[in-house]
Amino acid sequence: MSLGSLRNLSFLSTRHKAEEAVAGLPDFIAAAEKAAASILSGEHTQRKPGMGEKFWQYREYDPSDRPQDIDWRQSAKGDRVYVREKEWQTTQTAMIWCQHNANMDFASRKTLPSKQDTAMILALAFGLLLSRAGEQIAPLEGAAPPGRSALAVQKLGEQLLENHTGDLPGNKLRSIPKRSSMILIGDFLSPMEQIEEIFDLLAAPAENALVVQVLDPAELSLPYDGRVVFSRADQAERHTVDNVESIRSAYQQRMRDHMEALKHYCKKHRWHWLLHSTDEDIRKTLFDAWLMMTPENYHIGGAG
Repeated sequence: MSLGSLRNLSFLSTRHKAEEAVAGLPDFIAAAEKAAASILSGEHTQRKPGMGEKFWQYREYDPSDRPQDIDWRQSAKGDRVYVREKEWQTTQTAMIWCQHNANMDFASRKTLPSKQDTAMILALAFGLLLSRAGEQIAPLEGAAPPGRSALAVQKLGEQLLENHTGDLPGNKLRSIPKRSSMILIGDFLSPMEQIEEIFDLLAAPAENALVVQVLDPAELSLPYDGRVVFSRADQAERHTVDNVESIRSAYQQRMRDHMEALKHYCKKHRWHWLLHSTDEDIRKTLFDAWLMMTPENYHIGGAG
């Protein structure tokens, strides 16, 4: 067989895998459309491109703030120091990342969607909302060009479904445009030192970010009884606990500590953080996120 024939077979195989990967895309887009509909029909869609530099309110100074953001005139009126708070800035492009690997396939009950399906619908819903508000969207990993049309949403979905990721962004990061924003969706259960390293890397070129942590309710509460085996899809190692009730409180505290550390690190970069449990209505998380990106309802201080 010639080299050209081998290349053709390789291409056809790759194309077939890609077509299989995106076969469910229409269903994901339909679910995203449904989730976004209540936001799009509400009053919080009145966002325009290029609004990011407009000042809209004061808040009390935090040690993490830049001295040049202090409003000395406002601060002189009292005994507190204030900074000028600006709205969400997506003046050029919103870069969207969605974790896509075996660790997201978990669902503790048949009646619940997997973390993966939930994350994909959220990512596409954000893409729909932002594109229809006049923002450009693009995947953080992949080659799909930025755009704000229905085709851009389609390309975003294809890229997210075809591109298998690590537990954190970084596999195929593209050049992040200056003054862009990011939406990062995943379970973010990696060690905090790894998360901090990636967030520091991403924070340099991006002006804003929203981190949506998607977890199954069982991961939050550990509701099981008796003997439980803990494992990860990407690791062969297993850990067996004969009496899971004996570790439930410690487990729950560890999860709370991890989420608080994640939230705190987002706040350090003046990013926002949201938790979405897969037993919750996706529309609520979308609405909460949209409020964060709307100037008149901005959650002061970042990180939700």
